[in-house]
Amino acid sequence: MSSVFITATGTDIGKTFVASKMLNEWREQGLNPHAVKPLMSGFGESDLAQSDAGQLLAAMGEKITPENVNRICMRRYEKPVAPNQAAREANQALDYDDILAFVNSRVLLAEGSPIIVEGAGGIMSPVTDNKLHLDLIYDLAMPAILVTANYLGSISHTLSALEVMSNKGIVLERVVVTKPTSEHGEAEALIEELQRWSDVTFEVA
Repeated sequence: MSSVFITATGTDIGKTFVASKMLNEWREQGLNPHAVKPLMSGFGESDLAQSDAGQLLAAMGEKITPENVNRICMRRYEKPVAPNQAAREANQALDYDDILAFVNSRVLLAEGSPIIVEGAGGIMSPVTDNKLHLDLIYDLAMPAILVTANYLGSISHTLSALEVMSNKGIVLERVVVTKPTSEHGEAEALIEELQRWSDVTFEVA
């Protein structure tokens, strides 16, 4: 089973929802999937169950404990800002090579089982002060799933994300369109418009 990196056009688009859905489907097929959320911000230690890492653990059928969160998440911060900014404000340094090593070690531990790596924020969100999630996906040599939703500006954001991923040489598995809230438009309407401009594979979450 190959690994896949889940990224998005921005934050609160539905990466964790899509990742959890995939993990549950794999478990129903009798597989033993794994997930990694190397960086996480915007959560409270008292509410780990609602954090991205907590939801991923639940989808894997594992207990949501601080120890298990640490196992799949290298660094976590309470402030809801990009990880590099959160790290600076916490007087910490994020080392890009350490992040790469953390993810690769988890991939090796998966021992051939399917594994999802979920980014923080969008495709162009910083990982460190000199690397973006775009760079992280490329350096991990993983195919990617791009998550988007139907909101004002999403056509531009999605096409821009597709362009930078293509220019970087990242293999795109598919684009998944979600509906995070009732205020978002219908996924099918966005897909219909995007298909005028791109021939990638689209899917409704």
